[in-house]
Amino acid sequence: MNRGIYPPLAGALALERRLEVLSHNIGNVHTTGFKKDKPIFATILGQTSGPSVAGIDLFPLVDGLPPDRSQGVLVHTGQPLDIALEGEGFFVVKTPEGNQYFRGGSFYRNVDGILVTPMGDPVLGKKGPIKLPIGDIGIDADGGIRVNNIQVDQLRVEKVPQGEDIGKIGDLYWSTPSKGVPATGTKVQQGMLEKSNVNPALDMVELITVTREYEQMQRAIRAMDEMTGQAIQAARVQG
Repeated sequence: MNRGIYPPLAGALALERRLEVLSHNIGNVHTTGFKKDKPIFATILGQTSGPSVAGIDLFPLVDGLPPDRSQGVLVHTGQPLDIALEGEGFFVVKTPEGNQYFRGGSFYRNVDGILVTPMGDPVLGKKGPIKLPIGDIGIDADGGIRVNNIQVDQLRVEKVPQGEDIGKIGDLYWSTPSKGVPATGTKVQQGMLEKSNVNPALDMVELITVTREYEQMQRAIRAMDEMTGQAIQAARVQG
């Protein structure tokens, strides 16, 4: 077996994973509050029966897939229960699996008057699940909620300390083993939603570039496979 085929094969697999991530990001360009993923690449030294050869026994791989939590653009909707965060942090939501974080911002008032996410999970305030009486709803920059000019609660907005793990778990929910802290400095914007932080123009250019790199890896693999076949055929003829 030609050992030279392994690096382009590993490279093709890494590029294939990168294409999947880019496609997923671009597919969520219109998803409110979506944060794109950014793959991190590394190399490993393969184990061989013979001496290691520089450039042949080094294999690329995807070493991680951390989300890019940078701010998305805020758009005005005028809906009183569309709530965006300007700055770092998340809304705190009560789910059957425990408290989770949420960045989507498009909320509803259910039949019991509880403020909920599109999945029906209660949004938490300082007093627990937020209950909204019937009336005009106003939300200030600190997350204070008023109904008919009467304060009813305040949104819990928390952030994860730098260096602590946090990851997506689906439906724009996030989870972390760490304890969150108040997101001081983050502004709550009523009547607005945060767009995805995907830049479709830049990501489409990157998608095209990665696709071409993937095709080059495929051509290299085919060329090496043909060379191996020709060498085997020549050995048979000489034998």
